[in-house]
Amino acid sequence: MLSLAWHTVRARFSSLVGTFVALGLGVALLAAMALTLVSTLGGPGTGPRWYVTPDVVVAGATTVSVTTGSGDDRETETVRTQRSRGLPADLVDRLSAMFSSATAATTATAATTATATAASPVRMVADAAAYAVVAGAPGDTVHPWSAAGLHNYTWVAGAAPRTEGEVVLSGPTAHRPGDQVTVLTARGAETFTVSGVLRTSAPAALYMVDRVVTDLAGGRIEAVALTAGPGESVPTLADQARAAVGVGDGDAVQVLRGNSRARAEPDPDADRRETAIALLSATTGLAAFVSIFVVSGTFTYAVDARRREFGLLRAAGTTPRQVFRLVLGEALVVGVLAAAVGGALGAMLAPRFARWLAGTGFTPSDFTARFVFWPVAAAFGVGLVVALLGAWLAARRAGRVAPIAALREAAVDPRPMTLARVVVGLAALGGCVPMLVAMSAVHSSDAIALVLLSAMLLVVACAMFAPLVVPPVVRLLTAPLAASSGGVVLLARHSAVTAVRRTAATAAPVLVTVGIASATLTGFGTLQAATQSAAHDRITADAVAVPGGGAGLADPTVARLRAVPGVAAAIPVTEDPVYVSAGGEPEEWTGRYATGADLATVLDLPVVDGNLADLTGTATIAVPAGRWKLGDTAEIWLGDATPVRLRVVAVFDRQLDLDETVLLPWDLRRGHASQVADTVYLRFAADSVVTAGGATVGAARAGAAAIASAGGATVVETDDYLSAAGEQEARTNRQGAIAMLGMALVYTGIAIANTLVMATRDRAREFATVRLAGATRRQVLGLVGIEAVLVTCVGVLLAAVVTAVTAAGARHGLADLAPSVPVAVPWLPLGAIILACLATAVLASLVPAALLLRRPPAELAGVRE
Repeated sequence: MLSLAWHTVRARFSSLVGTFVALGLGVALLAAMALTLVSTLGGPGTGPRWYVTPDVVVAGATTVSVTTGSGDDRETETVRTQRSRGLPADLVDRLSAMFSSATAATTATAATTATATAASPVRMVADAAAYAVVAGAPGDTVHPWSAAGLHNYTWVAGAAPRTEGEVVLSGPTAHRPGDQVTVLTARGAETFTVSGVLRTSAPAALYMVDRVVTDLAGGRIEAVALTAGPGESVPTLADQARAAVGVGDGDAVQVLRGNSRARAEPDPDADRRETAIALLSATTGLAAFVSIFVVSGTFTYAVDARRREFGLLRAAGTTPRQVFRLVLGEALVVGVLAAAVGGALGAMLAPRFARWLAGTGFTPSDFTARFVFWPVAAAFGVGLVVALLGAWLAARRAGRVAPIAALREAAVDPRPMTLARVVVGLAALGGCVPMLVAMSAVHSSDAIALVLLSAMLLVVACAMFAPLVVPPVVRLLTAPLAASSGGVVLLARHSAVTAVRRTAATAAPVLVTVGIASATLTGFGTLQAATQSAAHDRITADAVAVPGGGAGLADPTVARLRAVPGVAAAIPVTEDPVYVSAGGEPEEWTGRYATGADLATVLDLPVVDGNLADLTGTATIAVPAGRWKLGDTAEIWLGDATPVRLRVVAVFDRQLDLDETVLLPWDLRRGHASQVADTVYLRFAADSVVTAGGATVGAARAGAAAIASAGGATVVETDDYLSAAGEQEARTNRQGAIAMLGMALVYTGIAIANTLVMATRDRAREFATVRLAGATRRQVLGLVGIEAVLVTCVGVLLAAVVTAVTAAGARHGLADLAPSVPVAVPWLPLGAIILACLATAVLASLVPAALLLRRPPAELAGVRE
């Protein structure tokens, strides 16, 4: 039978092109997404970029671990933090004493390069880092000049800094030696002279003399880099460093060599990498779903469309088992060929998709998709199995049809709802119910994560039960025209209703295209609208000082803002990750550092217990309700992996914009988080507020604007700030939607055309019958066009059901987290998608029909099915 299947494929290849295209493109989509996802799981790189030349690096811990259980059940979950913990000062002293002579030792406060001596040929560099930004130059940190030798560099112009007023910049930059530049630091805006510009493959940074950087960093040492002298082995040097670390600092300090030195380096791309992993996980899941959905449906329809051919084989003496094996053999041959082509195509698409992701900022700028065999092999296997499964279900029905019944079978579907459809449809509905219940009960932004899963299950359920829906929907849509538009509309109506399976099969790609797009876009639009609603109610400040160009506002600038006459409050806020033990693993939350004394004057926080004014010092915390109570001790990790125990002084109600967020005292950030403020919320005295018409500006506002401008920031109205933030979030959401839905929607769009081309080509004899009955070529094309419109409408209406159900679940899940949760339907993009589906369906029906109708009716009646 396999040999017969091969010959059948060769003889009928033109009619099997549709299944070949569906499977090949489905495997290509799945392989491309899987390869891109696997490439994001490789971590930040294979080797160091900053600590390139030293042999051993001693750095603070860069991981947070949670251990549960004991004995054989003991499990430890670990996550990596973006920054390392600062080194203990006494450890730097011990290392300096070990590797330097008494006259050549490097102190921790000087952070300079140790001079190699006869007693110790080891070169030691204590590296520090502090916030520093120069407009027109890359990088936002400054390091001691002694650290420049930790990686390779070449001079573009100039020389090393010699005085405390000089700075070296990383290229590319238009600044040149001798230029006066304003450097925004934690001390405020300062003027430096450019002494040189260098080019390096290390992360861009500024360099100053060591004493200045030590002061800017507050004495914090990031790492100590050790380079072995002649004749000294690296393992021995590492062992000596571990001996200096000792037992007491074992958990807080790591001694690294080889590629592990990269763990001591800040990972500025960590957030984007995590975002990419989450985005590509959803994208890969969606790709798998639409591939399976389209491929199985296409193969099932292709086999169902050949019932008369199988009836003829049965009449010629073929047994049901032989028909069954023939169909599976054909599916195997087509599946292997198409999946192989699809795997190769997916391997070519993955790097291009990865470059697009890097260009949009979702991944690091140097991200690329590398070839890995197993994701391509998995996509090949999934595609082949799905094709065989789709063919298997239809082949069972084809083999059971009696010969005479098959030969007499008309276009009317006697039993469109098969047992398999009912079982799969009920299973999909059964899986969707708990999803919707969870979505409504979770009451957090996690409800949106369930939208896509719920939509997938609802799409499957609607597709399975579509034959029940098609007749009443078609009759409803054509009722206004059936009586007044002549016989073409009436014939199209009866054709769509009688050939229920064909109508349902051709509507399925429209359903999955519009349903997935509409549910996803509406879900994320609703989340954004609810978040903006919460933010508008939360921020009560009169204005906001917003830094520009990735800079921040230093403490001296904030102090000057507070001192402006008429400024009632100036509250700095900066965000940084914190880590909380949740469910036996460390979970990343958002930590917002702020001054608690006047926080209530600029932010309306739903405090249910305690007082935000007590958020002071370095040992307090405000937390969301449900996890801690007032007076409890909250054990968390800060963004640099430092564990802290903080007393709960306030508990606030859970809100969408405060979900998984804790408030931390401003002074706690020193040495652990950003040294500058992300934003400063301003409250003016009553007589200095802008009038309703915006015609006057009080002296306080003008003074604050001048101070902020000198610090590299702009004072904007709160409404303008929220609008800009909303637009930025909307832009990010649009790019995320394109990344997640784009390739899948292109594939399903092709599936719409592919399925309708297959369906139209199989109707050659039907068109001949209509022509012989007296219909003109134009009337037949009108019939085909109307059916294409009806098919699209059926798919869109079913998609509307999917969207309505998921939107209701998402709205209910967010209802308690925001003042209002409007269901935000993105009508413009959805309208464009629907029109694209309609145009594709009409063209994919009319073009092959027009080509068929070029033949005389008598010749067309003899076309082989």
